[in-house]
Amino acid sequence: MVLLLGGYIYTQRGAKYQAPSPVTSPEINSAEEATSEASSNQEGSEVMVEISNFTFVPKTITVKVGTTVTFTNKDSVGHSATADDGSFDTGVLSQNESGSVTFSKAGTFAYHCTPHPNMQATVVVEE
Repeated sequence: MVLLLGGYIYTQRGAKYQAPSPVTSPEINSAEEATSEASSNQEGSEVMVEISNFTFVPKTITVKVGTTVTFTNKDSVGHSATADDGSFDTGVLSQNESGSVTFSKAGTFAYHCTPHPNMQATVVVEE
C-alpha cells in the first residue's frame, strides 16, 4: 500500500504542467451562403442554377419577365426542377444535363426536385 501511494506521489511530482494550446475555429465559408441569391435585371437574359450536393445553387433568384433560367445537374444522380404549382418541369436531368425555363409572367415560383422533394428553391419574377 505504501508502495502504491509513493508511486502515485512520484508520478504527480514528475508530471509537468503544460498549458493548453489555443484552439482556433476554422473559418467557415459556405458556398451556399455566398451564392444564396442571384438576380438578373436584364429582360431576356439567362440565369444559371446549378444542382449540386442535393441543393439548388443559388437557392433564390430574382429575374425579370422574359428571362431564361437554365438548371444544370452536377450530381451523379438524377434531379428535376419542378414548380410546386405545376407551371414548369425540367423533367429528371442526368449528370451534366441541363433544362431551361423562360418565365413569361411575374410571380414567385417555388420549386423542388421530384425525386428528392426536400430540395426546394424559389424563382422570383418581376416586371
